[in-house]
Amino acid sequence: MRFTLTLVRHGESEANVRHMLSGWMDVDLTENGKKELRELRRSVEYPESEAYFCSPLKRCKDTFRILFPDKCPTISDEYKEINFRTLEGLILPTKEEIYTYFSSWVEDKPVKDEETISDVMKRGSKALLDTVGKCEKEGKHSATIVTHSGIMRSSVIALFNLDKKEFLDMFVPNGLGYVLTFEDLHPLSYEVLDKNYNRSHDLSWLLGR
Repeated sequence: MRFTLTLVRHGESEANVRHMLSGWMDVDLTENGKKELRELRRSVEYPESEAYFCSPLKRCKDTFRILFPDKCPTISDEYKEINFRTLEGLILPTKEEIYTYFSSWVEDKPVKDEETISDVMKRGSKALLDTVGKCEKEGKHSATIVTHSGIMRSSVIALFNLDKKEFLDMFVPNGLGYVLTFEDLHPLSYEVLDKNYNRSHDLSWLLGR
């Protein structure tokens, strides 16, 4: 059975603007973020899905309401962002500091007690596979999840056996993400969901990646 799973990142948040680690913290979308989401809704051909899911954090739920106003998502803690624990709220003022932090993090070297990339890969990929399996049992062939950049990238790395360091180069713009395909719960391919995405794209060139 072929299944399509669309992963969508929340809109620009106050934490994004401030360069703040806000994994499980509730932060608001910026006004600019809401505007960008409304523009994306008009311009991007998001894949239609038979089921919709969302992280319980406010920035994701608000994003969902803007992008998919006529849908009712299942809310689940499984789709929460990286848990930074005692580092929640830490501000990394410069791009250099952000890169330095995550360069260490992708090597499973946490600064304090935050989830490691291996933890997040395991949690995230299990959540996605569980979602696909549940939907397939209900006879559905597609789903969309509004979630977070960190959990999204970590899950893709785990599902497609990528090098953990690719996390650093997997840029996911707010309001966009990835489209994954599965065959009988086996990950087949993924494609970037960007402003030029078209539902009719042939994904066969990515098979086996």
